[in-house]
Amino acid sequence: MKLLVDFGNTRLKWASVAADGQLRPGGVFAHADVPLVAELRREWGGLARVQSAWIASVVSSAHEQELAAFVRERFGLAARFVRSPAAALGIRNAYAQPERLGVDRFLAFAAAHARHARLQVLVSAGTALTIDALDADGSHLGGLIVASPQAMRLAVVAGTARVDARGGQFSQRPRSTADAVVTGSLYAAAGAIERFRASLVAAGETLPPILLGGGGADELEPLLAPVERVHDLVLHGLALWAGDAAAAGAPADD
Repeated sequence: MKLLVDFGNTRLKWASVAADGQLRPGGVFAHADVPLVAELRREWGGLARVQSAWIASVVSSAHEQELAAFVRERFGLAARFVRSPAAALGIRNAYAQPERLGVDRFLAFAAAHARHARLQVLVSAGTALTIDALDADGSHLGGLIVASPQAMRLAVVAGTARVDARGGQFSQRPRSTADAVVTGSLYAAAGAIERFRASLVAAGETLPPILLGGGGADELEPLLAPVERVHDLVLHGLALWAGDAAAAGAPADD
């Protein structure tokens, strides 16, 4: 069994791939305010016959080392940390320094491209809001990193004396400060997505589809409809990577 880990800024998600090649859902937890090793012991206590552990990480080196040490202790394995390459899995990285592209974004591209090769916009509403374009040939056309709606709201509240977003709700014409802050953050995010999408085609041409995922997707979806909701693209991309690397006999990277 291959263990797959998406180690994000806020949450750690994991899954596994059995001998039949199917992705098996695992679990997810917010790791910022919990002892990582204690939580992993609970999450992985029942796992057996783990043959390799593949990690897509955007966290600090210290957190990676903590995870790697636990993988070695628990399974006797070297954790294999994936880094964004210039090209792999049918994807061509647009960054001049390929490793600077978050590996979560690269793996999501690979999963989306394998699912449907076309011009498309990938939106991940997580700790940050990422917006990327991928063409039918698998070329990354560039992308944006924007403050998430939640981060926008926190910034407004923190930087002003009498603004409070508690209890705020989306409204097309807000008539309270809290509603104005919440609605403004969502309009700002949706506007960035739509403006970026429109830049990909000539005026009057059909706009490419939006693939929307991440923990903040629910509140954005009504402003972007229709969208295609996607789940666990990073883990699906990591499964593709692990399968490709295993076939090529890639060594562990710890």
